[in-house]
Amino acid sequence: MFIKTKTSIYIITLLVCLQLEAQEIIFSRSAGALDTGNTFDIMSYNPEQRTTRKLLKGTVRGRGEYAAQLSPDNSKIAFSTYRFSGWKLGIGDFKSGEISNVKRLTNRSNYEFNPSFSPDGTKVAYQEFNWTIRDVDIFITDVNNFKNTVHFVKSDGGDRSPVWTNDGKSLVFTSGRSGKYNIYQQLISESEAKILTDGNANYFAPSTSNTGSRVAFLSDKEGELDLYTMDLNTGKLKNLTADLKTDRFEMSGFESSGCWAYATSWSPDDRFIVFNLMIDGDLEVFVSKSDGSEVTKITNNVDSDITPFWTK
Repeated sequence: MFIKTKTSIYIITLLVCLQLEAQEIIFSRSAGALDTGNTFDIMSYNPEQRTTRKLLKGTVRGRGEYAAQLSPDNSKIAFSTYRFSGWKLGIGDFKSGEISNVKRLTNRSNYEFNPSFSPDGTKVAYQEFNWTIRDVDIFITDVNNFKNTVHFVKSDGGDRSPVWTNDGKSLVFTSGRSGKYNIYQQLISESEAKILTDGNANYFAPSTSNTGSRVAFLSDKEGELDLYTMDLNTGKLKNLTADLKTDRFEMSGFESSGCWAYATSWSPDDRFIVFNLMIDGDLEVFVSKSDGSEVTKITNNVDSDITPFWTK
């Protein structure tokens, strides 16, 4: 039998507070509009306290750091950075809200973007731009041994933004191999990917739920750019931001349209999704309940707030 005492109540309260403190939203911010040459810093937003702080100042003027993601145990952080003479992936220690011991994740010569930790934290999937053929493919590397890097997804069409399913058995990613950008899924044990979306619009910035079999992404399916969820088992699609009046997204030049600045991410309990969209020329971060019942803007400024990620 559990007996409530002042001590036990204090411990329960402390544990709840610690859990809430651990669940922060990480994103990047630069002054002014997107693509104006300003530097991206890595920021952190506390949903419980509704406070924002700077985690890491951008290290190279006009570039900076973005697309940061934490390992499942919150001990490591990986992000796109220009500090290693060109866009590479940096990985560092993350403890008590501080980033330290940042080093390169691989020693490869091509540009690298959009890291995603596997559910067990031992591997990172990412996209790599090959300067020779000017195409983007998806690679998987070991966190502790980059010599085991594998060229996982190969196609002529720009494969980007890989994320792991929660069972670690497949990757979900965006690809333009069919003309428009669609969401695909590929088993780690297979060499062929299956298309998940209909090909009649552009779909990108995917993220997978921590439980179950749902995926979130952005799409211009209904004209404006909106947040959608899909059940991977049934294919059922739902628009969560139909009432949010966003700027139209120029998809005709997808590669140069700023698509790299967008992201979606599920909260640890899958009750919420964080994402960013452009309102009146300004990129802001929003949170929606995963059933679409509430949409809340959590940034409100004239800066560019990009690539949000909800820590575990």
